[in-house]
Amino acid sequence: MVKITLILLVLSFPAWLYAAEEDLTSEQFEQWFDDESFLFPLEDNINEGELQFLTSPPEKRTPHSRNILTVTEQSLLNGWVLVDQCHEQLDPLRAVEIAYRYKNMRSLQIIEAKNINKAWIEGNSIQLEDVSKNAKLCVQLEAKILYDQADGTFILRNGPFERKFLDGYFPMHVNLLISYPTGKLKFIKSQPHQAPGFDIALSDGNIIIESWFEGKLTINIHFRIVI
Repeated sequence: MVKITLILLVLSFPAWLYAAEEDLTSEQFEQWFDDESFLFPLEDNINEGELQFLTSPPEKRTPHSRNILTVTEQSLLNGWVLVDQCHEQLDPLRAVEIAYRYKNMRSLQIIEAKNINKAWIEGNSIQLEDVSKNAKLCVQLEAKILYDQADGTFILRNGPFERKFLDGYFPMHVNLLISYPTGKLKFIKSQPHQAPGFDIALSDGNIIIESWFEGKLTINIHFRIVI
């Protein structure tokens, strides 16, 4: 028997730890390793955490995290932001744990679980059992991630987003839609800035970010108060 412990850090504010364990025979391990769903090729040039944007999507199926962050006028007073997340293309595994590591969070709930036999909340984590191919999990929670600064500005801090296996970091796809009250806040800048592999689009009251990357990605959105 070969015991596989897969640890995949994805979408961290720090946000979730995606971990699974499988007891496999040597033959089953080889089949699992060679399967197209295995997303961690053993390459000489393994990313060790340095942020690298990808200008085109990877050939292999890549976990995708879709996020809607809703900043309200009340958020300006208490820092709490509504977070809706959908995790798609999860790996087919027997057991998965998604452990949220926000410094401050509340009201975690499961909205949708597709191609997952069983999903339940345990503390600040979500436990998944018998995850099938093309699984999808959507959750909602509140996180205290809007910080007021001494100069009167605000920073909405997300990250680091990361997808880690052993000592290597592997491709990840993230979408963010940030909604904010235009009568109260004005977008100043983002860190990182617009770049190939990190796209930013602005519309009235919304910031849309899409990124393909390897390594650790922290996104800071800077606002100022509208006078």
